[in-house]
Amino acid sequence: MTLLQLGLVVLAQVAQVAGQVLLKQGMTRTDGRLSRVAAGTLILTFWFLAWLKLLQGLDISYLYPFEGLSLVLLVFASNIILGEPMRGSTWIGVTLITSGMILVGLN
Repeated sequence: MTLLQLGLVVLAQVAQVAGQVLLKQGMTRTDGRLSRVAAGTLILTFWFLAWLKLLQGLDISYLYPFEGLSLVLLVFASNIILGEPMRGSTWIGVTLITSGMILVGLN
């Protein structure tokens, strides 16, 4: 994996999280609904196209564990940006996902 590919992977995962958060905000608020949903859709479109480009150049078995990164980032973003609570079971899940990502990445 080149440095450019790694940067695109991280950018794609951050874009996926940002898109999901914007969609959630757009669907639960009345002010700025359309602009948030449109921005979320645009960002998720970027994520999709970036992911396709990454799939073109990398093995899916190597690339797919990075999807776990977006899950972890989404938990933190939902807590910080959306104010959603993080319970003990959430922390256990984040720990298990992170451990799984590390184990798969070591192979």
